[in-house]
Amino acid sequence: MRTMAIILASMLLLVVATQPLTAVAAPPASAYRIVLPRRALGAGEHVDLKLEPPAPPGVRVSFAITVGAMGFGLDPPTYRAPYVIPPGSSPAKVTAGFSAQGMRVGVSAEIELLPASAPGTEDCLGPGQSFSSVWGDIEPGYTPLDQLPQLVRSVEPEYPRSAFVRGIEDTIHVRALICRSGRVLDAYALSSYRDTGANAQPIERDPKLVEAAVAAVRQYVFSPGIVAGQPVAVWINTAVAFRR
Repeated sequence: MRTMAIILASMLLLVVATQPLTAVAAPPASAYRIVLPRRALGAGEHVDLKLEPPAPPGVRVSFAITVGAMGFGLDPPTYRAPYVIPPGSSPAKVTAGFSAQGMRVGVSAEIELLPASAPGTEDCLGPGQSFSSVWGDIEPGYTPLDQLPQLVRSVEPEYPRSAFVRGIEDTIHVRALICRSGRVLDAYALSSYRDTGANAQPIERDPKLVEAAVAAVRQYVFSPGIVAGQPVAVWINTAVAFRR
């Protein structure tokens, strides 16, 4: 009887082992698309880019904006419209891509732009500077400063109650565009990652903390960056800590 049970068990294992495994197939490359708002963007507006369906687990999607044959990475995956959009401007072309599970995915989309200027741009730039006509940046992108901007007045961030009661503490790193007047024209949260290279995975932040940090930095006042005795616009990084 015991021998018969062993034989039956062995037969059952053989049947199970020979059954084909059901794999969860990834969507075909042609199924992916970049999700965008169904409206044109005004000067200085931001739009978060998202891929649908999401990329396979553990795969990092690289977003970029393309200009002719050149591409510039977008990290975080957010497109920032130019601060000055001249009439007749071409749409912004954004791309997304990754390679995983035996397939290569590359998709693109265009974002319509509305001619306009963001408030504060007219007195933001110093000598020799201009705003990019492609996305939210200044040209020349790198300015050798004689004097860095210095924080003159900070604003205490509003600690979101939802994060406070849950005991969430964090430090949000924010990138801010400082005008020659010392005011902040724009700001956004920087991404941070676990590991590096192909295995890099973004660290999730509480969206309420991110929103509160950016809102606070937008109210900061700085002394401007100085080049050859003249104030200029420049991007700087700053950190906003949330501690109970």
